[in-house]
Amino acid sequence: MNSIICTTCGVSQFCARPDQGFACSHCDSLIYPRELNVDGGEVWAVDSTGTLGKVIDPAVSCEAMTEAWESWLAADSDLTARAALQALLAAALDLRVALRAGLSFS
Repeated sequence: MNSIICTTCGVSQFCARPDQGFACSHCDSLIYPRELNVDGGEVWAVDSTGTLGKVIDPAVSCEAMTEAWESWLAADSDLTARAALQALLAAALDLRVALRAGLSFS
């Protein structure tokens, strides 16, 4: 999981608060879920320590795994097959990170 760093101080990560918000552990800047903007295929998550971060959306990882598998099946050379397997592994690792952060892929 890639931690979201505070844009106010640029020093520290955001940690969960009891009011469902997140506070920078350095400058106490606050952010709430409605204010979170992540890039296209990413979603925000909170790890077991309460740190706010972002991960690849599990649905995006599953799509990438499917595409990589299909590329591997259609591979016409060892180089193409190896690239497809590397893409499959990368997508599987992204999915594992999201699952560890508590997201589901259903």
